[in-house]
Amino acid sequence: MIKRTRISFILLLLFFTVFQTYSQSIRGKIIDKNSQQEQPGIQLTLKNTDHTVFTNGLGNFSFNEVKAGSYTLVATLNEAEIIISNITTDGTDKDLGNIELIMAVPNTLISDISVIDVTDLAGIENENDNYSSVLAAGRDPFVNASAFNLGAGRFRPRGYQNEDSEMMMNGMLMNDQDDGRVLWTAWSGLNDVLRNQTQIINMASNDYTFGGIGGGTVVDLRASDQREGTKAVYSFSNRSYQHRAMITHSSGMQKNGWAYSLAASHRYGKQGYIEGTYFQGTSYFVSIDRKINDKHLLNAVIFGAPQRRGRSTGSFQEMYDIADNNYYNPNWGYQNGEVRNSREYRINQPVAMLRHDWKISNKTNLTTTAGVQWGTFASSRLDWYEAPDPRPDYYRRLPSYATDEVTKDLITTYLKSDINHRQLDWGKLYEANSTRNYVIENVDGIPGNNVSGKLAAYVVEEEHYDNQKLSFNTIINSQIANNFSLIGGIQVMNEKVHYFRKLDDLLGADFYVDFNRFAIRDFPDNPDAGQNNLNTPNRIVKEGDIYGHNYDVNTTKAMAWSQGIYKTRKLDFMGALSLTSQSFYREGYYKVGLFPDNSYGKSETQRFLNYGLKAGVTYKLDGRNYFVANGSYRTRAPYANESYISPRVRDQIVRDLTSEKITAGEISYLARYTKLKARVSAFYTNFEDRISNDVFYHEEYNTFVNYLATGIDRRHTGIEMGMEYTLNGSFSVLLAGSVGEYIHTSRPTATISRDNSAEDFVEDRTIYINNYYVAGMPQHAGTIGLNYTNRNYWFLNLNVNYFGKNYLSFNPDRRTAEAVEGVILPEQAELFHKIIDQEKLPDAITVDIFCGKSFRFKDGSTLRLNLNVGNILNNKNFITGGFEQFRFDFEGKDVNRFAPRYFYAFGTNYNLNVAYIFSR
Repeated sequence: MIKRTRISFILLLLFFTVFQTYSQSIRGKIIDKNSQQEQPGIQLTLKNTDHTVFTNGLGNFSFNEVKAGSYTLVATLNEAEIIISNITTDGTDKDLGNIELIMAVPNTLISDISVIDVTDLAGIENENDNYSSVLAAGRDPFVNASAFNLGAGRFRPRGYQNEDSEMMMNGMLMNDQDDGRVLWTAWSGLNDVLRNQTQIINMASNDYTFGGIGGGTVVDLRASDQREGTKAVYSFSNRSYQHRAMITHSSGMQKNGWAYSLAASHRYGKQGYIEGTYFQGTSYFVSIDRKINDKHLLNAVIFGAPQRRGRSTGSFQEMYDIADNNYYNPNWGYQNGEVRNSREYRINQPVAMLRHDWKISNKTNLTTTAGVQWGTFASSRLDWYEAPDPRPDYYRRLPSYATDEVTKDLITTYLKSDINHRQLDWGKLYEANSTRNYVIENVDGIPGNNVSGKLAAYVVEEEHYDNQKLSFNTIINSQIANNFSLIGGIQVMNEKVHYFRKLDDLLGADFYVDFNRFAIRDFPDNPDAGQNNLNTPNRIVKEGDIYGHNYDVNTTKAMAWSQGIYKTRKLDFMGALSLTSQSFYREGYYKVGLFPDNSYGKSETQRFLNYGLKAGVTYKLDGRNYFVANGSYRTRAPYANESYISPRVRDQIVRDLTSEKITAGEISYLARYTKLKARVSAFYTNFEDRISNDVFYHEEYNTFVNYLATGIDRRHTGIEMGMEYTLNGSFSVLLAGSVGEYIHTSRPTATISRDNSAEDFVEDRTIYINNYYVAGMPQHAGTIGLNYTNRNYWFLNLNVNYFGKNYLSFNPDRRTAEAVEGVILPEQAELFHKIIDQEKLPDAITVDIFCGKSFRFKDGSTLRLNLNVGNILNNKNFITGGFEQFRFDFEGKDVNRFAPRYFYAFGTNYNLNVAYIFSR
């Protein structure tokens, strides 16, 4: 139970208004000269003093208790000090008002601004903050290293998942509400118009939303905030694609009050780093601003990134060894001499939004955004009916399945002899379809409506997760007094995800059938059991038709939040709270033969009321050394896609569904010197009452199985550090790393069910995973970087990266009493540990190089060449992750019968960028 004193403390921080002034303060606001927009996160210093601040979300800054005298106000960017103003104080407050700077790119100053002399403005009412929250401002070495140096090893700061951080674009929350994830591909290829970002680090104060425990990213898409001018880019790479062309043009704010920004790109690759992974994608972006007057700005944005790409999947080490290639990809094969991948992503989910910025006064701003996202997200794969499994790495086709050495050797020799023997055989799939002449009687339930033709044994289907998202968000940011600001907002979202299967390719056949082949076998005496939709029984399926399953999950979320910040010269206090109402329901469009009463129509609505509390304090030893402590407690509603036991066929809800509880805390030390920027943080996060709902095909049951685990608790603790030190004018050193321990702290309960049965065939099975490591990311990771910058506009960065303490995702059913039943201890101790022990993946080291050169021409244009080479030592044995299969040999206790699948990091990979910035 939350103590009453804790709630009172946070409410006091949020709503208590303090009027306190200091006799000697210097304050002002940084705005962009072209767009007239406030500029957050700019580091300002009174030269040769300990007074250093960052502008807050409104662009405001304030130096307090400044002694009388003469000072030089400078901005620091990339270790360069840019003089902004010469100031003389005589013991009275100074308000510098709006300081206009020319911004080269968002939060980047052009160095040729002129020095301004400021006269005494005593007696003007205080309008600005003291120090801004230092964790939310400026560059953070650890955050940068996590994204750019450690991302290739699947490192996740603090072990957090996507749902633990928030992604906001122009005020619209982009996290999907059914699972909390972010569809990054919806704006991929639009790099140059997404650079105006603010990183919210973990539980720091947040001017835009209550925020996740992992913080978030806020992107400003307003046209007037884009860098003015035209830029063309060509890229050549061996990663996901081979070629990329981009062009961006932004007008800046024009005299007539209009601004626009346009961008387009195209990416193409016949083959990526992994065989069969072709890529084709186009991206577009349009942003238009209308400045009505000094108080009102309207913005409209639309962008999208339709793409189609061949996928790779993890495979067994046995197949990697046979292929002599740790990047073996079973998804593709040759069709008429051309590579064809059975598993593709086909994505097109554009976003459109309207934003209104209202400057109510010099102390208060109101930002309102309404947005929509819609379109398709489809993943293709093979489906088959009354036919053998066609996958080339199907476990029954592998040497390890054979029971004698002669057969094993024959299979191994066969697979090694020809690449076609270990890839999909499209020709055989077409051949199988050509011989299947069938008559389907009483099609659509109409007596005598018989259809004859070639019934497909194999087809290519599309699994759709089509998202339609509506969003409204409004934020008010007010400077109540010199030392107290109050920020609040209301966020309303509705999201409908349409789940269905669509037939993509009949592979030469005439039609397919909308039958549940598993139910036909299990219930031969029930003529309705095999019907996927009783409304259209015996339905035949043609290309483009929906079949199999067809339903929506509709989620509605409304949140109100508020944050207060009170500052003194030595201490900052922050407190925030949120209240969230969330509901969801399933609406089925098929009346499933096995579940006619709870598959069709709207289900009962599930409702949850949740809250969040957050508080923090910053102690400023001086203008360069800070000590920070933040804490949070919150509850989070279960996600809809984990709350239904088998949503493909029925609306049965998880029993005793409850909200997740999250407790988190951190303490940090920060140093902000001209040559040194550093942060060291110790963190603690506790998750309680999580749910996991995994679906897999079980060959023995011949149906899909749902493995539901409830009562999952986890604890994430550790230390993270980032430091960037400038040795001299040319060299700097980067050190960043994290040492964490992310473990399970409970014994969850498993419920196992089948799609073809309303009854659970396993209930309340205890999973013994207390103290098992959380899988999916290295828990130890670090990088050491040496950076060189030359005055002749070229640079070179060299990084050595380390990844350790990474664990394979485990099958929970192997950690049950049933899995080790019959194992005799201590005689079979080795077998016992083979079954229950968690596999630790090998540690790995990689080396990366990033270099570039710029050429500036007399007409004002610039040519930039950048080369990024990852894993230059070509380490091809770096396993970044993998998973044990959910099936287990309960009778024979053979852990290798259903071997795990692994993923490997790319060997040497590169990306070459050539950018030309036109003169203005």
